[in-house]
Amino acid sequence: KLGVSHELVHALPMNTRCNVHGVHVTFIDANHCPGAVIIVFEVPSEQGLVRIVHTGDFRASREHVEQILRIVAIDTQKAVLPEHVLSAQATPCVSPTIDYVYLDTTYLQPSYVFPPQTDVVRAVASFCTKVNTDASFLPNFGHKPNPRISPITRWFPSRNPQSVRKRRVLFVVGSYTIGKERLFIEIAQHLGARIYVSPAKRRMLECLGSSQLVQMLAPDMSAQVHVVEMSKVNMKGMAEHLASAQKCGGFSSVVAFSPTGWAHSGMHYGARPEPRGPDPLDPGLADPESHAGFERTVQLLAQAACMHGDSTFTIDNLKPRGSSSTVTIFPVPYSEHSSFAELARFVCSLKATHIIPTVFSSPAINDTAARWLRHWQTINIHFERWARAADANIPPTHHPTLGLRDCKNIV
Repeated sequence: KLGVSHELVHALPMNTRCNVHGVHVTFIDANHCPGAVIIVFEVPSEQGLVRIVHTGDFRASREHVEQILRIVAIDTQKAVLPEHVLSAQATPCVSPTIDYVYLDTTYLQPSYVFPPQTDVVRAVASFCTKVNTDASFLPNFGHKPNPRISPITRWFPSRNPQSVRKRRVLFVVGSYTIGKERLFIEIAQHLGARIYVSPAKRRMLECLGSSQLVQMLAPDMSAQVHVVEMSKVNMKGMAEHLASAQKCGGFSSVVAFSPTGWAHSGMHYGARPEPRGPDPLDPGLADPESHAGFERTVQLLAQAACMHGDSTFTIDNLKPRGSSSTVTIFPVPYSEHSSFAELARFVCSLKATHIIPTVFSSPAINDTAARWLRHWQTINIHFERWARAADANIPPTHHPTLGLRDCKNIV
């Protein structure tokens, strides 16, 4: 597909330090899409060992921080194996500095607030089950009954008593070339259904090496769960897709999901209103060189990352983006990139000399993102000074002010 010769592709084992032309390379799972990895490079030089972390596209977690710290804490003359990287033992309290971190900054703005992926997957799968088993659930979803009318209308007979028996709902999930697998697999498992994908998508999924997933794939459109290109998840596209699927699946309606971090915007989940006047979350309001500035930076980070970054997601958070008698579309904040809060915690938990963003936008957004990164680095610098002054041997991941001590608050 990419036009790269097989002879040029060399697979490396996960969670294992490998020597590639004198450079030590370790892959760890990026929590993004199948095959995505964070790469830890350890490069010998005349000045000493240069440590580089390239996140690629990733969804940051506490496990990432712990795994990176375990890798760089092991002398390069020794092996790093999966049992070392994935160990349940405590992360080393003292670890070398990371010289360069190339960071996925797709959502490096305080307004990007995502719930945990597991919450989103669970809520959407439960929603699909309710829609599939209760004919009245979707039409009434999100509507509060009128107390003056419902006592009367609840006695009205259905206009079509046979409609429930003839009803079959098609569930569609938008996806890219790869990604969103956790969501559509969970939906299919909840429904006890099979999954239909295009021939090209099927060939891609077969490369993942999951026999369980391959067995769930259906040969035709009669399957109740379909995966389509994200660009087709709109009212016109879903109406056309339903018409095609009706021929062999007998579907009466379609419920589609657009799972992306961009679903946070507008009236949907996680949006933060546009500030009036100076933004209280603007890192430029804090002077990183002063003690007061450091405290202000900590306050800003706590407000943005801790207070706004641990929200949960339930069925009640689902809001349709469009609906008709046969098509309903829901944007879902299922992100495979890190939220602002997760990026903050990741950077503040690593002792890095240089942080290099890999995603760019407008000059104003780029400038604000750069200031956030500098302030997060400042927190680490000030904390290291505080720790040394107090003769305390506490890793940055246990910063007392940021509230990063427990697993929930890390990410």
